[in-house]
Amino acid sequence: MDLAAEKKALRRELKQKRKNLLESYRHQADRQILERVKSLELYRQAHRIFCYVSMAEEVDTRLLLEEMLAEGKIVAVPLCREKGGMEARQITSMDQLKPGAYGILEPKEDTEKLDSDSLDLCVIPCVACSSSGVRLGYGGGYYDRYLADFKGMTVSTIYPYQLVDFQPDDCDIPVQEVLICE
Repeated sequence: MDLAAEKKALRRELKQKRKNLLESYRHQADRQILERVKSLELYRQAHRIFCYVSMAEEVDTRLLLEEMLAEGKIVAVPLCREKGGMEARQITSMDQLKPGAYGILEPKEDTEKLDSDSLDLCVIPCVACSSSGVRLGYGGGYYDRYLADFKGMTVSTIYPYQLVDFQPDDCDIPVQEVLICE
């Protein structure tokens, strides 16, 4: 089996595990991961943070986004573009989000685009992450392309079953920190 097929099979397996998580566990784990993000020294010092908007079974970032906004941080979320491109768009309220590509909540077009050089921290989703920080994304390469020039700190948030060592591609950009619940 080639590397692309192995990754596709791993994605399928882990997405199924994700669907089978109990809601009570997910809620408790999401709160714990939120606290781990907030306990990072870089998070506390960060003024500008780029964070994904979670989909149904991902580690829920909505509470984190709301808390960052309440703390007065400059918050950017992804706006997907054609051909795997992605922009960081500033939001000042969760009301500025609408369903976009793949049904994921995205910022409205009139939100301000932020340059990646201005961002201190990037909180990134994944299907799996290795112990060395290599992420297995959803296969579109959006974050790998975005992170190729990103200079700030990168973090992925995962549930324990998502910590999996796998063979990365040359284009896979590792994150600097993997935050996991116990």
